[in-house]
Amino acid sequence: MNMDKCCKFCTENQGKYVCPKCGAPYCSLLCYKSSTHLECTEQFYKDCIEEELNVQDSDDACKKEMINILKRVYGTNDEDSESDSDDEEITNLDERLNGINLDDAEQVWSSLTDSEKADFEHLVKSGDITKILPPYTPWWCLPIEKQLVTEVGENINESKFPSLLKNIPTFSIISKKQPSVCIQWNLVNIITAYVFLIRYYNGKHKSYLSEFINGMYNLSTNLSANQNFDSYDTAVKSVEICIQEQEMFKGFQESFRLIKYDLETIFNNDLDSNSNYNILLALSDIHSLMTEYKNKNKNNLSKNTEQGEFNRKFPDAKASYSIHVDIKKTRLLLKKIEYFLSWAENNKL
Repeated sequence: MNMDKCCKFCTENQGKYVCPKCGAPYCSLLCYKSSTHLECTEQFYKDCIEEELNVQDSDDACKKEMINILKRVYGTNDEDSESDSDDEEITNLDERLNGINLDDAEQVWSSLTDSEKADFEHLVKSGDITKILPPYTPWWCLPIEKQLVTEVGENINESKFPSLLKNIPTFSIISKKQPSVCIQWNLVNIITAYVFLIRYYNGKHKSYLSEFINGMYNLSTNLSANQNFDSYDTAVKSVEICIQEQEMFKGFQESFRLIKYDLETIFNNDLDSNSNYNILLALSDIHSLMTEYKNKNKNNLSKNTEQGEFNRKFPDAKASYSIHVDIKKTRLLLKKIEYFLSWAENNKL
């Protein structure tokens, strides 16, 4: 799976990786650190340092992040004549959010003014909400040197990388039949849905477990309908079409070009290392999330809970999907992911 593109910085080698900030292809860490790429690299390391400092007090970090997002929504007017008023509004916002549980959307929503609520609704409906989200670097885009340190188990920034599923069985134990030639393209279809949803939830997908699992099922037609694919392009295009059919993804549809770069990064990293390591990490992450979803919903009973104003205006994302994943479906999906894990462990994509 060799998708040619030239390194933007040395212009000599194939660009095996993609900068998550500017989308430029690059061939090595040396080119990534090129003097013509300083703006992105300096920002990347700055983000890493800030994340390491914040991890010691995650509650404070989450609160600051939420407040900063809200400030970007309501405090970005650059006109000098209104600067004093803006400062007062931002200070007032800080005061109103003081003591509020920022994990409770209803509490946060009730703390906003009518004008702020209207602005937020406009951002969501127009798709412009994506412009104020904090920058996020997915695990497959981290520089190789950082990834290798994590792989050997030194626990540096380990939360950035999924845990590889232990004791993956050999394929011959799971199936006595030779897999169809389409298995690799079916796998691409699943990974594409995974990559898009990681980007869509800006790395916070574990906080939206139900939405994420339902998203996987509805965006990957291999998972939902056992559709087989005969090429890389058709497997990826299928997910893009499913995204376009979902109103909730408005504003993210144009970013699918970045998803394609992400896929190239994952598959080319494996091609370069002559392994399926990144694919196994992605499948392991999906398996882990599905297992958690299954366990949380084992004794789930439908409850008639009264919805607040926020949830009425912005309903649960999974409500937008045509098919919902129940416990029975989750068990079947887990078996399917285990099948792909076993194949990827013993075969090269």
